Amino acid sequence: MTRVLMCVGRDVDMFLTPETVAQLGREVKLTVRNGLENDEDAYALAIQQDQAEVVITGWHSPLLTVGVMDENPQLKYMCHLTGGVRTNVQREAIERGLMVTNWGTQIGQTVAEAALMGILNCLRRTTAFTFMMHQDKGWRGKEKAVRSLFERRVGLHGFGNVARTLVELLRPFGCKVSAYDPYVKDEVFAKHGVRRVATLKTLYAENDVVSIHAPKIPETERSVNAEILAAMPDGAVLVNTARGAIIDTAALEQELKTGRISASLDVYEPEPLPADSPMRGLPNCHLTCHTAGPTPDRMFAMGEEAMENIRRFMRGEPLQHVVTVEQYDLMT
Repeated sequence: MTRVLMCVGRDVDMFLTPETVAQLGREVKLTVRNGLENDEDAYALAIQQDQAEVVITGWHSPLLTVGVMDENPQLKYMCHLTGGVRTNVQREAIERGLMVTNWGTQIGQTVAEAALMGILNCLRRTTAFTFMMHQDKGWRGKEKAVRSLFERRVGLHGFGNVARTLVELLRPFGCKVSAYDPYVKDEVFAKHGVRRVATLKTLYAENDVVSIHAPKIPETERSVNAEILAAMPDGAVLVNTARGAIIDTAALEQELKTGRISASLDVYEPEPLPADSPMRGLPNCHLTCHTAGPTPDRMFAMGEEAMENIRRFMRGEPLQHVVTVEQYDLMT
């Protein structure tokens, strides 16, 4: 029987129901260890004591090091329930053959959905109307500034899984979509019918809407600076469901204060958004609190797919959502 160690911690109930865990326990030799968050020594000891072949991990699981692999040659697979794995496994472990999977493309649906919501909120000026209707008890007067998404020019800053999913959501609107991503091959752009843009400044200057889907890596941090923001056309929309550090926060605050552009933000630098942030209360700034995805109702589907991946591993079948070294390097 395959020996599986579950070391997810307090988030396990978000992804796996008691029934799902019980079913897994009938199929494998399952050990559940709680309370090991950030305790790498206890984690390593648990893997050794249980002779685990598979570990199930989550956001708060300790780091799996190459040293632990060396001491546990039976360990073959890390089934990660969430997204980024850089704080949960060393790159060298993947290089040495440890199979790692995460929630993969499933996250794309809900984040792309949130990005679409952000675009529509800005174009339809829902924040301004909310203030007017709820706080000012007003009626109309701002409707001439409302715009439609149909046939808009939409730019995608980053062209990974989420951005590609958003392309499909935009199709009914007949948008003219372009993207900037130096890490994605030309054939991927062609497959999705998206025009490649050579520079980031060109992307921001040419589009009515820009949606950010780049990872947080040294090359992207604060890449959306004052110069890039100034290049956006008057009335342009900026949406960020990726990472707050991609934008120079101070520069964005200054640009939004002018009222020249609007923004929909789900992520910030720093987080949580400070109570005294100048962006709070701006009618041209739609704010949500890092809730783009996955939504709680979709997390159980991700847990079920993770369990299916373990079954695939037991049957010797190819796994879904495998994290390669190349993907690891581009993860937040």
